Amino acid sequence: MTIGTTSGLQENGQGFIRGVFDVERLMAAAAAQPVQREALLALMDKVCSVAARDLEAAWVAWREGQLSESAARIHSLRGTIGTLGATVFSDTSRVLEAAVKDGRATQPQFDQARQQLLASVDAALAWLARQPRAQGAGHAGIALDSSALQEWKTLLAERNIDAVAQYQQMKPALAKLGQTRAAAIDVAMARLDFAAVLHVLGEQP
Repeated sequence: MTIGTTSGLQENGQGFIRGVFDVERLMAAAAAQPVQREALLALMDKVCSVAARDLEAAWVAWREGQLSESAARIHSLRGTIGTLGATVFSDTSRVLEAAVKDGRATQPQFDQARQQLLASVDAALAWLARQPRAQGAGHAGIALDSSALQEWKTLLAERNIDAVAQYQQMKPALAKLGQTRAAAIDVAMARLDFAAVLHVLGEQP
């Protein structure tokens, strides 16, 4: 099941993707902050690129009898894509997660979740394609000094979406942490897993 590239998209380029992906609240919060808006659009790009792979990993874990691992992956994916505005998939994945935990999940449930996730990703990509994007937004970055890092950690601990914009500005400086840690942070931020980012930074969420 896929969504057409214009179905449900408001002409002003904002608003929501009707019944599938609601971005109105998220974009309203960033409307007056170009850097944050650009960061959120970049994050949505990244989430769309890894979402199907994450659900596939949950399915593989379920097939192998690793129910806790499977449920945890579904929970993480639901949190990420739900925060960004997925509607139908959030409900379906909640039911699937509970079924996996209870040992009563079925292949058709995973098939339904996969179908709805692909519809959500298709809708999000269609919406993203219509968005005006700033050239070079946020590339100046900020230094990795202790005060900036602490401010970011606070936002992460509070699960404040402003942590996304802060990350986009700090990303070049985070290379100082080493390639492995910087890559781990990038993966965690793509999933909005702020607790994992704090762990990489040496903090206990």
